[in-house]
Amino acid sequence: MNRRDFLKTAALSATGLATGGCAASLPLRLDSGLVASLNRLPYHGLAESLPIKQDYEARIVGRIPDDLRGALYRNGPGLFERAGLRKRTILDGDGLIQHFRFHENGVHYRSRFVQTDKYKAEAAAGRFIHPSWSTQAPGGWPANFWVTEGLKSQAGITIYLVNGKLYAFDESSYPYALDPATLETIGETSLGVPPEDTIYSAHSKIDPLTGEWMHFGVRYGATPVLHITVFLRDGRLNYHRALAMPRFVYIHDWFASSRYLIISLQPVEIDFWPALLGFRSISDSLRWRPEKGNLILVIPRDPAQAPFQLEAPACFMWHSINASDDRVGIIADFIGYDNPDHFVGKDPVISAVMQGREGEHRYPGLLRRYRIDIARKRLTMEPLSPGSFEWPRIDPRRLCHTYGHAWMAEASTGAFFWTGLARLSILTGRIDRIDFGAGTFCSEPMFVPRPGALPEEGWVLSECYDGGTGRSFLALLDAEHIQDGPLACIHLRHHVPFSYHGWWQAA
Repeated sequence: MNRRDFLKTAALSATGLATGGCAASLPLRLDSGLVASLNRLPYHGLAESLPIKQDYEARIVGRIPDDLRGALYRNGPGLFERAGLRKRTILDGDGLIQHFRFHENGVHYRSRFVQTDKYKAEAAAGRFIHPSWSTQAPGGWPANFWVTEGLKSQAGITIYLVNGKLYAFDESSYPYALDPATLETIGETSLGVPPEDTIYSAHSKIDPLTGEWMHFGVRYGATPVLHITVFLRDGRLNYHRALAMPRFVYIHDWFASSRYLIISLQPVEIDFWPALLGFRSISDSLRWRPEKGNLILVIPRDPAQAPFQLEAPACFMWHSINASDDRVGIIADFIGYDNPDHFVGKDPVISAVMQGREGEHRYPGLLRRYRIDIARKRLTMEPLSPGSFEWPRIDPRRLCHTYGHAWMAEASTGAFFWTGLARLSILTGRIDRIDFGAGTFCSEPMFVPRPGALPEEGWVLSECYDGGTGRSFLALLDAEHIQDGPLACIHLRHHVPFSYHGWWQAA
């Protein structure tokens, strides 16, 4: 009996009877009742697939600045359904890459799905055949046994253009390379590092001064291992280090300053065995344990120096804003939740929206700051500003270093999806705002530097969904005066599903 057969037999005898042999996270059935419920939501288009590739000149209302030339790439889940079945969360779907090319005569729009192994296999079969982060494969627990062998990348979270190549990333996997002009998929890559030696998460950091491209990733197993992989400006490997993680938790983003890498092991524990044995998805196996607090790993960028750990109050983070070093230690700004009930809980909104319901989202994303005293090994957490924020971006030329402003999406009180944008002054705390109005929902504000201007001068691009028309548009704003409203809106012929992250490449 080989290892897999042994484990399967053990799983059957030890847990089969206790669980009744059921899989709890199977796809939803997209029947007429569910469709009717979805259509009642003002933001239903954010959870609706866009299965057909697009290629056309967009309609522009307003004026595009003459010196705004280049390409905006965006990535997010674009396919939620196959053969009458539907994914269980809005965060789960095949990666759809969008390309807005700003040229002298207008803006050309193109979209393509990343041709991952999973996407190609399911397209050929015409149905779901692989488990994903929140949704198990049809067929009950036997079809989902030992999920790590079947959980394949959907390449649907972040997008980076580095050294002439476009890369689409997912969680705890390897990126897919694409042609930056045509969006045709080149293939999966481990970025020149032997696949058995590292793993990548969705979020990486590029230091604009050194040119280093810094990655973290988690390889889950009996003992989870944190992988740090750093490349030089020219793409060569600088170093790799692997560290045993003291907690079995979910991490999405991290911090990087000029001297340190900071990772928050927030108390979102993974109850891994039910997922591994095919009884629940990874998403449904997450548990919020606030009594355990956060454990902060501080890892020097110099690999010869040893990391250390600090404790912090329980706080969930999707996205960091930035980190920098001062004479005392590290200042790390982020958006934090006292409780991630929108993500982990009895009825989280990320699941409810796929069923045409609002779900729970009582706790807002608050602007927070960690101050870390390196010499004393002390950490404090303090608020920066009230509000309900997410999707922060800064001028990428200030990443890992001191900065002056951050741009974010903002939700109104009691709402979950974001209808406005905010510009925060880090020095004064002043916030400038624009709200697109009820029924219009915006995404991450991508900062675009103005050629030849000072840092933090430029524009902001945010993709918006208009619930009234059922179509999407790209809003262009002056980054220093977002409260004045869009300079132009680039209108699409269709809706675009919930899009996460982008990348700007100047012409």
